Amino acid sequence: MKKVLSYLPAILFIGFIFVMMVLWLVLPKESYSPQEKRVLADFPELTTETLLNGDFQKELDTYLSDHMPARNFFVGLNADYDLLSGRNGAKGIYLGQDGYLFPKPERNDENLEKNAGFIKEFAEDLDIPVYMTVIPSSGSINSEKLPWNHEEYTDRFLIDLFYYWLGEKVTTVDVFQTFAEITAGRQIYHESDGRYAAFTDNAPQLYYKTDHHWTSRGAYECYRILGKTLGYEPLSEQDFSIETIADFYGTSYAKAALWFLSPDTIELWSNKSQSDNAVKVEIKDGKESKSGDSYFFREQLDNDDKYPVFLDGNHSLVRVTNDDVPEGTLVVVKDSYAHTIVPFLSQHYHTIIMADLRYYKKEISALAKDEQADAVLFLYSLDDLTADTNLSYLF
Repeated sequence: MKKVLSYLPAILFIGFIFVMMVLWLVLPKESYSPQEKRVLADFPELTTETLLNGDFQKELDTYLSDHMPARNFFVGLNADYDLLSGRNGAKGIYLGQDGYLFPKPERNDENLEKNAGFIKEFAEDLDIPVYMTVIPSSGSINSEKLPWNHEEYTDRFLIDLFYYWLGEKVTTVDVFQTFAEITAGRQIYHESDGRYAAFTDNAPQLYYKTDHHWTSRGAYECYRILGKTLGYEPLSEQDFSIETIADFYGTSYAKAALWFLSPDTIELWSNKSQSDNAVKVEIKDGKESKSGDSYFFREQLDNDDKYPVFLDGNHSLVRVTNDDVPEGTLVVVKDSYAHTIVPFLSQHYHTIIMADLRYYKKEISALAKDEQADAVLFLYSLDDLTADTNLSYLF
């Protein structure tokens, strides 16, 4: 009996391997992981070249890993182990207080300075106003919720430095201080006769917990700040009806694999006085096109990633028109943060053209001229701005 017990660990291990092998053979192979929000690997192509250069073996390892039985369980178990063993952030995402997930700061000062140079040169060659807003990361604004072992978030310093590099031709609109005050519970109120503050224990959530983007409330606060510089009177919060969409799990959740966390909610803000059929959205991606009659593409709410409900997500060129507004054309050069704020800005411009330089490879100066734009607004998150390599396409 003792001899049998001594072999028990080996027997259990071999049994586990055998069961996993059988399950791998008989279970259907999925092509997509909704939790990780990514396409799973296909079986690699076997050729003499891929066999000799090692690519087949590498791709086969990825395929076997992606299609392992109970993959989500083991991925989550590994993430939980990293967290409990003190390796918070091992997957590039920190778990903070109150269920907040924070992407680790990745900064490239050299690329940031290069991008400032592109925008500066672009503005100097343009005869219409150019504005710039850089959105700080959630980790820098929600710093009190960060774990003890986090890397330093230098957003305040880098944004100030970037604004300095832009020169005088670009009008910068800073949101950092106001965002920090609101998040800290020092609620900012805006009225026609000025701004005042009051302390609150229920600070608005400006960023999602499970995603790197700002919330609709965060976009609304930025919209209010931009109003003074861009020359419009922001609508009050009472001018909007707010629809809440439950069960939103963002990209940070997918990367962290901490499946026990609670979901976020998405808010859709609609102008109560908006005329029926006043809004038109035209989307172009090369030769493909798509259109809609709302800022919100509700079919996206049926997908695992619900954030593209705002203007249908990332596209090369998006034209938004609002017939309730008689005039005004704004070109927005942007990342995905702009999708949430453009519906607010559209309350003051007849036409907004959104250009995403990851996909749009034509000159923005020519686009602004052809559209007879009144101004150009650059709106980027700091994380995207430091990594972006497409701003050379401005010219």
